[in-house]
Amino acid sequence: MLPVFKLSDGPVPLLAFHGIGQDHRAFKPLAQELAGRYAIYAFDLFFHGAQTSKIADGVLTKQAYRQIIQSFLQDYQIEQFSVIGFSMGGRFALATAEAFPDQTNELILLAPDGITISPWYTLATSTLSGRRVFRYFLNHMPLLHRVGQFFLSLGVINRSALKFAENTLATTEQRELVYNSWVYFREMQFNHRKLSTTFNQRSMRLRFYAGYFDQILPVSFLFPLTRHLHAYELTVLKTGHNRLIEKVAKLL
Repeated sequence: MLPVFKLSDGPVPLLAFHGIGQDHRAFKPLAQELAGRYAIYAFDLFFHGAQTSKIADGVLTKQAYRQIIQSFLQDYQIEQFSVIGFSMGGRFALATAEAFPDQTNELILLAPDGITISPWYTLATSTLSGRRVFRYFLNHMPLLHRVGQFFLSLGVINRSALKFAENTLATTEQRELVYNSWVYFREMQFNHRKLSTTFNQRSMRLRFYAGYFDQILPVSFLFPLTRHLHAYELTVLKTGHNRLIEKVAKLL
């Protein structure tokens, strides 16, 4: 069971999943704006906030995650609900809607991770040798910095992404959190055609939000999924990655 915090009251349950390095408090701006309309249930994901235990089998499977959400829905006697996910939380929002498509009335994704998978992510997590190299670089940050500067000079990565990575990996605790999140959530991936078919066959409302200046998870990262959808709403806001929740809170 994941720790869950009810941030607001309202007739519509809204399951909320935060980004990497955050916890349930990331959705407080949303709760202030949506109180009276949505009952926001914000989760602390594994390795974040109040949820500090590791995953027993070393990787979170979709089946295990479905059981977690099923238990939550039963405990809180929730039948129909909406889902929102920001950044890394987008993976969990997508997995929730995929697992419970007939109970999900609305899916709201804010610069979601999990649609376009970075080749760096695949390289770092898909094999044992890749995970060992990933761990080595995290334990040798000066080397990682030099490699990042080299790729920046080649134009392989942009300066905003490099700055975000360095800020995210600034402390030992942050590096451990990133490693665990990348490695333990590596099976939370999706078949775009299969997922879009699931969504297209239902009356689920799909809303996507992206930041115009977001170089971490830009709007183009949505296209592998949205190109297969029959109907969806897309809003691009003049903001970067980190302030997206705050900006979207005023629009919902």
